[in-house]
Amino acid sequence: MILNSLEQESTKALLGLGPQADFTSVASLADLTTSSDPMVAEMKKAYEKGIIDNIAEGYGTEVQEASANAAMAQQVSTVNSFNTTTQNYVVQALATAANAEGEDGDLDVAFKAVLAYYLIKGVFRTLRGNRKKLIVDTGILGSYNMGLYDSALNDSSIKKTWVTMGDNKVRETHRILRGDNVGISEPFIVNGVPIRFPRDPLAPPSLTINCRCFLRFSK
Repeated sequence: MILNSLEQESTKALLGLGPQADFTSVASLADLTTSSDPMVAEMKKAYEKGIIDNIAEGYGTEVQEASANAAMAQQVSTVNSFNTTTQNYVVQALATAANAEGEDGDLDVAFKAVLAYYLIKGVFRTLRGNRKKLIVDTGILGSYNMGLYDSALNDSSIKKTWVTMGDNKVRETHRILRGDNVGISEPFIVNGVPIRFPRDPLAPPSLTINCRCFLRFSK
């Protein structure tokens, strides 16, 4: 949709403005968010699978619809934060094209539109290669972990233990958490920061991105 907008007269007019142009309307978050909508259904399935698995293990109960909707809203917000980064890259590409100059000064708007097209294609190609797995892991695994966690919240007797993979890829902050055992509704605390479970969408990205940890429940 963003690439198609390069054919619109309004976008060409912005490219012609050069440094004065504001391209946020061209690379709107609404368009970028729509492109990630298909993953929301998969995130919901992962959340529901976490609930089912935890019930089967004897540590979970059904989750009320309001709680499930709130959980999915948190997960979707996390995934959409990646769209903000994408928007910034696209706006930067458009600005680069708008500011481009030839040997004799400013370039024709049609040429700037072609340049913008290839710069944006390059942005999407790079992001697909470097971030697709990261975004999917964040959305799907985060939703599954949240399903596990939410399904256990109704039983205050349940304890949760932070478990790491135990290898040299585990980040230092998670090594600190390894083996910590707290009540189900209590957060783990690392360097003063609370985190409810691995890939918690409310925790800082530095504690969640590429996390491979998991919870172990007990009574």
